[in-house]
Amino acid sequence: MAQVGSDPGTARWSRRRGLFLVLVMLACSVVMTNTILPATAYPFWNGVVAVLAVVVARRCGLSWRTLGIGSDLDRRGLLVGAAAVAVVLLAFAIALVVPELRQAFADERAAEVGTGAMLWAVLVRIPVGTVLLEEVAFRGVLPALFRPEGRGWWPAAALASACFGLWHVLPSLGLSEGNDAVGALFGGSTLLTSLTAVLATFVLGLVLCGVRRLGGGLLAPVLGHLASNSGAFLLAWLLHA
Repeated sequence: MAQVGSDPGTARWSRRRGLFLVLVMLACSVVMTNTILPATAYPFWNGVVAVLAVVVARRCGLSWRTLGIGSDLDRRGLLVGAAAVAVVLLAFAIALVVPELRQAFADERAAEVGTGAMLWAVLVRIPVGTVLLEEVAFRGVLPALFRPEGRGWWPAAALASACFGLWHVLPSLGLSEGNDAVGALFGGSTLLTSLTAVLATFVLGLVLCGVRRLGGGLLAPVLGHLASNSGAFLLAWLLHA
């Protein structure tokens, strides 16, 4: 019997082999982008990794629909994605009028850049380097590869979200120094900051998996994720400017 979401006629690799390769690629990617590669290479490197992850999934026989990619999913995904964007914008509006929450935008990484660097971050670095790879990998490829025959969607989504949480360990190491609100909340503790980041992104991963489920594909979580990350960076830059 064929595995869920797979086409045995096109599968050249086992799903287990594909899962191993994708996890290795993601582990190498997060190390390379956070410790070795220059910041300008970030979107290009992660864009290539996203494409390679899809190639591996396709060689495992996974269909485009199983991966959440397809023009027939766009209308439904657009509607759910628009709702997700509205929720993000509402959260931003609440944060801006509550002084305690407004401090979350006190991000030195946004405050210290000029207009060109801000546009690069909002329009290229975040959409391609962050959103594209993370949605393709953690809401598209990994849930499909983690889902064996006869198993439900959510156990696979939980495993993919756990990987999403671990993915943020290295990026969180300098968070308490770059964001005054985070530094004050955790007393400058790198350990507490990282543990909280892993837990928070695990929960966020589950939420985005739910958005993907409602939208029928990756378009909905991509829109919500993009509004959250690019929007937060833009607001932090505007407030400091």
